[in-house]
Amino acid sequence: MRNLSNFLVHLFNRDGAAERTYLSVVHDRCLFCEEPISDSPSYLTYRVCPFCRFHYTVTARERIELLVDKETFKETYKYVKTVEPLSFSRRNRYRKFLEQDQNRTGLTEAAVAGKCRIGDVETMLIVLDFGFMGGTMGSVVGEKVSMAFENAARRGIPAVAVVSGGGVRIQEGVLSLMQMAKTVTAANRLRDGEVPFIVVLANPSTGQAYASFANLADVILAEPGSLIGLSPLRTLREVSKTPLPLDAHTAEAHVGHGLLDNVVDRENLQPRIASILQILTAQKHGKSNHKNLLKSEPEECDEVEPWEAMTAARNSERPQASSYFRSILDPFIELRGDRLNSDDRSVVTGIGFMDGLAVAVIGQQRRTLDEGERYHVFPDGLRKAQRLIDLACRFKLPLVTLIDTQGADPGLEAEEQGIGNAIARTLSSMLTVPTPMVSVVIGEGGSEGALALGLSDRILMQQFAIYSPISVNHTLGAAHHDHMLDREAAEALMLTAHDCLELGIADEVVPEPDGGSHVDPHEASAVLQTAILTNIFQLSKMSEGKLLKRRYKKFRRMGEGSGHSQEAMNREVNLLMSITSGDEPPERPSRKRRKRGRTEEPAEAQVSSGD
Repeated sequence: MRNLSNFLVHLFNRDGAAERTYLSVVHDRCLFCEEPISDSPSYLTYRVCPFCRFHYTVTARERIELLVDKETFKETYKYVKTVEPLSFSRRNRYRKFLEQDQNRTGLTEAAVAGKCRIGDVETMLIVLDFGFMGGTMGSVVGEKVSMAFENAARRGIPAVAVVSGGGVRIQEGVLSLMQMAKTVTAANRLRDGEVPFIVVLANPSTGQAYASFANLADVILAEPGSLIGLSPLRTLREVSKTPLPLDAHTAEAHVGHGLLDNVVDRENLQPRIASILQILTAQKHGKSNHKNLLKSEPEECDEVEPWEAMTAARNSERPQASSYFRSILDPFIELRGDRLNSDDRSVVTGIGFMDGLAVAVIGQQRRTLDEGERYHVFPDGLRKAQRLIDLACRFKLPLVTLIDTQGADPGLEAEEQGIGNAIARTLSSMLTVPTPMVSVVIGEGGSEGALALGLSDRILMQQFAIYSPISVNHTLGAAHHDHMLDREAAEALMLTAHDCLELGIADEVVPEPDGGSHVDPHEASAVLQTAILTNIFQLSKMSEGKLLKRRYKKFRRMGEGSGHSQEAMNREVNLLMSITSGDEPPERPSRKRRKRGRTEEPAEAQVSSGD
């Protein structure tokens, strides 16, 4: 009964009432799990229960102490205040509320702003305090937030905002509503100035702040269990015709719907923000020194037979993109969601340091569905990738993509959600990235789905990877009933890494351990990291203009002057015609015959030599 009572109290607090009662109150036992917490360092320092991880409310001053480097915070705009509240019939009562909260909290308003250092990165920090009139957005709050954004944009330093509260201040009428327009106008200055902007959503984060500047951040984090959304939970209950899910309107639900980048425990929040700031500002603080890689030559490796390559590329134990990212990046910070309604887990995106170099990464990977293991490209996954492409453009981060897909999802749902539009826009975005881009086919590269993330300056393929012009499982379904294609189809359709190198589609073959990457993932990761870094630093010697011009010429003239490419296209046309007519697939030329026809330079090098 006591647990139920505490749970009801918590829900009451989440609705935005009576939370101030618990500010600065030290509890002997957790309100949620009733475990003793009064002597716990987690509770005393972070106000987090060490047993159930329930996050209690903290004040703006406490929040600042937890986030900034010691003794670096210098408050600005402290004495900004309204000269005269609006002429409401109860304006004297409004003055009384303001004075009461000012005396109780020691703040002049619900927003505290100032310059500080987080992870030794100079930062503008804005904190909304729920304890001051529920953290509502009055005209002074809007002015403080806006001036802080403009100051950050003018100085070129990142902005970090912690939102707790953020609803309408009804005492100020429609002027309170206009603070949304004011803060959004100022937040746009950050984007225009290519200044990083990070938001942390604490419990609760609703109303005007949430629906304005808080959702314009480059990275949006949230504390566990936080109530998040435009409407209060109480309003949702009133308008809903059915009972709400237990996690409705929570941070965890928002991550699942692709609206947040991640949920971060308060104890890990400061190092996570510090890492993000260091990565996003790395290009302003100089580049890593890897001169030894500039003269590095690709390591040669043996060719792999098509059937052997296809079997290894589809091995269920083959390392996926997320495994490679966690191995070659330190740290790897995953950024989730398309900021619309979904978080497609078949695409993993994030940022991190690769041997000291800040990079943005996108990876396709298999995911397990009810009917078995499949890996296709979905529209929401590509929209999530577009977010990272935009991030790489604005903060001048080299972009690395890892490709492993059978192709675009062939279902009706994907078509209705705009799979064709998502592919086209992703292709277009890739071509305009002003920084070096390296793509690696780490498994199967299938048709449009692979190409969507493959328009890079350098296209690498792991030794056992394959690249196909069509989604073979669906196109050949009538002729090949088994899930695994037979050897004839593999020989006719699959382009191995060396085939693609010969055709000028790939620029380099990355060696794998004998038998494939799954035999020794650690070695495979080390070799892959070296290959990616080498190509990035070779490309980094080019100017932005030359990089974009070279990329344009590469894909504009792809396949010109190559007898191999014409032979490959004729072979695919004949194969598709034979499938349609029901005949046997045509025999593919032997690998020995094809070897004798190779040119000294790959086709891509021939058409790009005019740089």
